[in-house]
Amino acid sequence: MAPGPNFKDKLLGHKVVIIGGSRGIGLGVAEAFLSSGAHVHVIGYTAANVDKAVSLLKEEYPDPSLSISGSTSDARDEAAITEALRQLAPIDHIVYTAVDARIRGPISALDIANARELVGVKFWGQVIVAKVIANNDIIKPGGSYTVSSGTLSLRPEPATAVGSALNAAVNALTKGLAIDLAPKRVRVNAVVPGFVTSTHETLTPEREAALKQRADKLLTGFIGTTEDIAEAYLYHARAKYTTGTLSVVDGGLLLG
Repeated sequence: MAPGPNFKDKLLGHKVVIIGGSRGIGLGVAEAFLSSGAHVHVIGYTAANVDKAVSLLKEEYPDPSLSISGSTSDARDEAAITEALRQLAPIDHIVYTAVDARIRGPISALDIANARELVGVKFWGQVIVAKVIANNDIIKPGGSYTVSSGTLSLRPEPATAVGSALNAAVNALTKGLAIDLAPKRVRVNAVVPGFVTSTHETLTPEREAALKQRADKLLTGFIGTTEDIAEAYLYHARAKYTTGTLSVVDGGLLLG
């Protein structure tokens, strides 16, 4: 009898690079890939955050067969990130979760210079990595590049006009990159996360009360964690027939 489908080991031994993997959602994604038997390299902006993340991951996943490493780079610096990814190649999957502060506040008081800087991290950083993939044999054929957006792209809130537009631009970018990187046989998808808490966050009573208020508005009835969001990134790495799509993971916020 022929063996059945092997879902469990689809990512076993794959090499994954997570840009922005030293904290937040990126760290949760690193944990998820390691749980699936993949080798992980996190790229962060500061050495302190990278060292802390690598130490945590090695403590959580002491299996000597798993490779866990990290380095620093600035995704806005084309030369720097190009060299970093060339040194790590060949790679099976690249995940981009890097983001600076969120762009918030009334449009009347927007700090244009600061907003431009923040756009550079989330939007242009993801563009630059795509350019590196297009011009180099970085990702193995059949591999994936997963970018990150946000639910404000689909439902803006007051005082979020620029941040919403930034995330919407990433959504459009995803579909275009899926077409442009198809000749390299690299799939491109986006995860569109809603509000989540970090798995490693210590909650104060005040924070728990605020989260409960927010959770009551969700169809799931609870606020997700970075672990819940990471499931979507795993899917896009595993789903070799999926490209150019947006995966919304928001607890049903957009239906509320």
